[in-house]
Amino acid sequence: MSERTQSESAARQLSRNETHDLSMIIKDRTKVLKAHAEEQAAACLADFERQLAAIYSWDQDEVWKKAAEEAQKVCHEVQNKIAKRCEELGIPRTFAPQIGIAWQGRGENASRERRTELRRVAKTSVDAMLKAAVTKIEHQSLDLRTQVVSMGLLSAEAKLFLESLAPVTEAMRSLDFHDIEKKLEREQQQRIADRRRWAEREY
Repeated sequence: MSERTQSESAARQLSRNETHDLSMIIKDRTKVLKAHAEEQAAACLADFERQLAAIYSWDQDEVWKKAAEEAQKVCHEVQNKIAKRCEELGIPRTFAPQIGIAWQGRGENASRERRTELRRVAKTSVDAMLKAAVTKIEHQSLDLRTQVVSMGLLSAEAKLFLESLAPVTEAMRSLDFHDIEKKLEREQQQRIADRRRWAEREY
C-alpha cells in the first residue's frame, strides 16, 4: 500500500465521539421518519374518507351541466307527450303518470353498507403500506449504523449516508378508490366460491 493510500485510509477514520454522535443522529432520524410514516398513513385514510364522502353537484362541471340540462329538456318534452295522452284517455291530471330524472351526487358510496366495506379494505391497505414503510426505514437505519461503526467515513460522506434514508413517500402511496373496489370484489368472489365448495361437500 502506498503512502498516499495509507494517508487516505487514515483520513477516512471517524473519531469515536463522531461515530457515536452520528449513530445517535441516525436513530433520531429513524424515529422522525417512523412518525412521518404514521402521519402519512393517517393522511391517506383522511384522503380516502374525503373521496368516500364526496357529493358531486350537477353544475360543478361544464360537461355534467350541459348533459344534465339536455336530459332535463328531453324529459320535459316526453312528459308533455305523456300528459297529452293522459288527457286523451280521460285520466285526471292528479292521477296521471309522470316521468322524471334526478341527479345522483354519489355512486356506490351512497350506501352505508358499501362505505363500511370500502373503509375496512382501505384501512387494511394503509396498515400494510405503513408496516412496509416502517420495515424499510428500520432496515436502512440498521445498515447505516452498521456501516458507520464498521467503516471509517469522512464527515462529508457521513452526511451522504444520512441523506440516503429513502423518503417515506416511496413506500407510502395514496389510495386508489378503484383498487379498493377491486380488492373488495375479489374478497366477495372468494366468499361466494367458498360457500359453493361447502355446499357441494354437504351434498
